[in-house]
Amino acid sequence: MTNSFTVREEVPPAGRWRWPVWAGYAACGWAALYGCALLAIAFDGGSLFGLPHGAWVAAPLLLATAVAAAATVRPWGRRLPRRAVSAAVWTAAVLALGSSAFVLLNLIELATTGTVRDRHGDGDWAGFIERGSFAVGAVLLVATALSWRHRTAGSCPRCGRAHSPWAVTALEHPAAHAASRRVRWIAYVGCAVFVPYYAVHGVHVAGYALDGSRFPPSGALTWSRWFLFGVLIALAVFLLLGLVRPWGMVFPRWTPWLAGRRVPRFLPLTPVWVVAPTLALYGLGGGIYTILAAAGIVGHYDTETLLLAAAAMTAFGGYGWALAITAVSYRLRTRPRCVPGPRDSVVPHRDLPSQPAETRPGAPRS
Repeated sequence: MTNSFTVREEVPPAGRWRWPVWAGYAACGWAALYGCALLAIAFDGGSLFGLPHGAWVAAPLLLATAVAAAATVRPWGRRLPRRAVSAAVWTAAVLALGSSAFVLLNLIELATTGTVRDRHGDGDWAGFIERGSFAVGAVLLVATALSWRHRTAGSCPRCGRAHSPWAVTALEHPAAHAASRRVRWIAYVGCAVFVPYYAVHGVHVAGYALDGSRFPPSGALTWSRWFLFGVLIALAVFLLLGLVRPWGMVFPRWTPWLAGRRVPRFLPLTPVWVVAPTLALYGLGGGIYTILAAAGIVGHYDTETLLLAAAAMTAFGGYGWALAITAVSYRLRTRPRCVPGPRDSVVPHRDLPSQPAETRPGAPRS
């Protein structure tokens, strides 16, 4: 395995890397506006996600998040403990991401049926908007946390090294190489977890239960849909393997007109971060519920239903977590390395990290 840098290209326009400047302001504005909106909803007797006191809990947390996001871009934030600000922003990002977990299911339902419904079959447009808002907030908060880390460390948002992002003349991209053996095995396990779930559905489509008895036919279970489901699983496996294999970094020979070109990082990472949170949290929550149901603590389900639920939660949760882990590995493996230009070419921005004094050429050392 190699990670040498061999592919060089001219540095993209500097404006593309101004996101550390505006991310904190955008996150602060989102949290403040949404927090005030939920506060008004709470005073009006409304709820959040159908929870009677959800708005009362979320409103002050969002207003506190707005303060934490503002601390990352305002001068007074430098007087606060760096780790405390970072912990506050990352905690808010995780909570926002968890609150948006099922927005993917809503988008799929909207695309296929033209509407969004809750588990009771009623319209759930309010819940869809709430989850979508938290998804936007999660993206802004992650960007804010990363910009705060780069700003306080004096590092470049492109490559993470200690130099000004404005003193760059070119980018060097790593040569195509596979992920570490541990990450590859995580990806392989994430692919294999679909096998039991797909097999159980195949047995049901054939008209049998897992114990060999006849399974009642259902219009939702047909051979054509079973094969279509297999195609979707194959696409999911393709995406996961692409995150750990060299052909996920450079288009292979079997891709006409693209062979040999570098794969844009956003191409695999965008669908990953849309899919992974929903599947990971859905599988985790559903798995816990299935365990409680099997123990007789909640609900009353037959063995066939519990086995199908266990296979489904293992497939969705296992794939979601494998996707998230391999995506982090892919992001780190494909990170470009900046080629700094002459010192005189540095044009610092007051809100972007500049090269620390102790790392500048000719700076006095202690």
